[in-house]
Amino acid sequence: MISTTRITTSEVRKYNKNRIFRLIYNSNSISRQEIADKLGLSLPTINQNIKLLKEEGLILLEGNFDSTGGRKAQMITVNAAARYAVSVNICPLEIRTSLIDLNGEIKDEISLKTEFATDSEYGVKVSELVENVIKANHISKDNLLGVGITMPGIFNEDNSMIIFSPPLKVKNYKTENITKHIQYDYIVQNDARANAFADYWYSHKNENTVREELEEKLYLMVSDGVGGACVSNNTIMKGEHNRYGEFGHMTLYPGGKKCMCGRNGCLEGYVSTKNISTDIGMTLDEFFEKVDEKDDKCTRLFDEYLDNLTTGINNLYVIFDRDIIIGGVMSRYLTGYVDDIKARLASKFSFDTDGSYFSLSQCTSKRADTGAAIMFLTNYINSI
Repeated sequence: MISTTRITTSEVRKYNKNRIFRLIYNSNSISRQEIADKLGLSLPTINQNIKLLKEEGLILLEGNFDSTGGRKAQMITVNAAARYAVSVNICPLEIRTSLIDLNGEIKDEISLKTEFATDSEYGVKVSELVENVIKANHISKDNLLGVGITMPGIFNEDNSMIIFSPPLKVKNYKTENITKHIQYDYIVQNDARANAFADYWYSHKNENTVREELEEKLYLMVSDGVGGACVSNNTIMKGEHNRYGEFGHMTLYPGGKKCMCGRNGCLEGYVSTKNISTDIGMTLDEFFEKVDEKDDKCTRLFDEYLDNLTTGINNLYVIFDRDIIIGGVMSRYLTGYVDDIKARLASKFSFDTDGSYFSLSQCTSKRADTGAAIMFLTNYINSI
């Protein structure tokens, strides 16, 4: 059946405006002619939209490119100060807040050492930190897109309740205990998913292009806990019950080690950073120094660790057949072992792979923490 849906002139204008802005956004700086060449739009259309975007305070016209023989082309850049979002990370012993601008750059950070609690006073502490970082940077309410909150745990379908969070030691915890004190729009998200989203988003930033669709990526986040996410076209896959990506609770060894979830043999029980920091009784830095020094015990334990980690990664690859990115705290300690990991993965897969589907997250820990706040940036950019 032939569709009879017609696109109105106003819809075409909005579409062109959004494409122009997204191209500017994904470029450090760009000229009108470059926009025309990349998007196939006429210069009058581009000039009209540049004028609108400048009037809305979303772009800056500052400086000129070096001349190539004629009039110098004007530089067009995003006004990063046009909008902001606040990131809040709820941790067992700390609350971390940061302010990010429209480019996703961290402008300020404030943290508070305090133990997580279920009482109302804890929610007040969170809201006070949010207000402090906003007021310290003189951000108006009109320019604040919202507050992105991350918490460790398994959520219900609309993220209004944490069904179970071993790190926070709570079950059936209503997130409104925190959000009811927030005076702005907010998003609450699982921390591993938010971290994965941040890596996905930053990996596509400054591509100097506009892609209507982005590829799908699978993440395994390895820190004190082990989680994950699948991000497709700037969207986190949720699954039927909002539990897509709970990779840490795949059974690695039936009847094996006790996991924080209460079951035995979960992947998390073998590859979380606690296997080193708690079970061995030394920090990650100390452990990897020992590995570098060829300490017999630590070298043997690390070999076992990599074997368990690559078994988990291989299982994910067999199921999902797509690139897998390792993020979280552990990823920053594995940079010198990528070739070893790929070789192990190649030996564990029955078909044609050299392990090249595996990579480490390039996102810094501070940037990864801003994933929930970045969701506000994404929604806003799509709405322009």
